[in-house]
Amino acid sequence: MQFQVSSISRDECSAEEWEARVDLAAAHRLAVMHGLNEGIFNHLTQVVPRKPDRYYQIPFGMHWSEVKASSFMEVGINDGEVKRGDGDVERSCYCIHAPIHKALPQAKAVFHTHMPFASALTRLEDPHIKEIGQTEIGMMEMIAYDDNYAGPAFDPAEGERLAKILGNKTVLFMANHGVTMPVSIRDRLRRNGTFVLSNAFSIARKPITLPRLFSPGVHTAADEVIE
Repeated sequence: MQFQVSSISRDECSAEEWEARVDLAAAHRLAVMHGLNEGIFNHLTQVVPRKPDRYYQIPFGMHWSEVKASSFMEVGINDGEVKRGDGDVERSCYCIHAPIHKALPQAKAVFHTHMPFASALTRLEDPHIKEIGQTEIGMMEMIAYDDNYAGPAFDPAEGERLAKILGNKTVLFMANHGVTMPVSIRDRLRRNGTFVLSNAFSIARKPITLPRLFSPGVHTAADEVIE
């Protein structure tokens, strides 16, 4: 694979498109700042303004600390092909994100990460957030849980399955995997003054540090997935 960098200038975008690119680039940079990324993997995407059949995605191989507004490709939601820009489309990103964008009207942006504390929580026999404090109580009704890890997502059917589990929730804890969120970047990034994933980061670390309350046995992946 030859790493290519998409480069779309401000003059080539409408004001609305450029603003969306700036917001999404800021989300990538803030994710790195908070330690929520895993190398070049994981994905943050957003539907292209006024183009509901496309979403923004960085070229595969780009580190999140390098993402700029000009970095994003426009990828077809229905076929996974690059419609604008240059670079490789990471397959699992397309298979998770495109179906969620398509199925859930609220999913203008979809954030999927393997942030360490929340990802550790998804590996426990009981990954559910407990009612141990105000933050947890405030988040509990927002969280859906996928208890079936089927391996890396290489088929859009996996994204369709995840979209059904998410429904109207805003956080999905994925067994043996990570966290996915359908979000509004403007509402979460600007109004709250920080990246929405930091909320899950802060609450997910608590069960790991309270073994007597949560008895965190490890939940292993199925043998057929491991093989």
